[in-house]
Amino acid sequence: MDLFFAKFTAKADVERLLDLAVPVYDRNFSHQEIRGLISFYETPLGQKAIATLPKVTAELQEQGRKWGEEVGKDCMVEVLSEHPELAEALTAAQKNTQAAR
Repeated sequence: MDLFFAKFTAKADVERLLDLAVPVYDRNFSHQEIRGLISFYETPLGQKAIATLPKVTAELQEQGRKWGEEVGKDCMVEVLSEHPELAEALTAAQKNTQAAR
């Protein structure tokens, strides 16, 4: 892994990343809002947000993924129980796929 990170770090151009980010911020925030964000991120709460939000975002994404899978599974079970012909077609398709292997 160290070899990968060394190569990645050598190739990663921070200026290029900024060139990509600036237009996005420009489209979504006014100059005054950007100044307000800078002021906020200089505060203790802003510093905590910088340090904590990546972890919070990752946790929320994982919870959202699990929730979506659960809701999707429940909906599929309901649809298949309400439409047995779809359940039969799905079973037949699975058998055909397994037979082709």
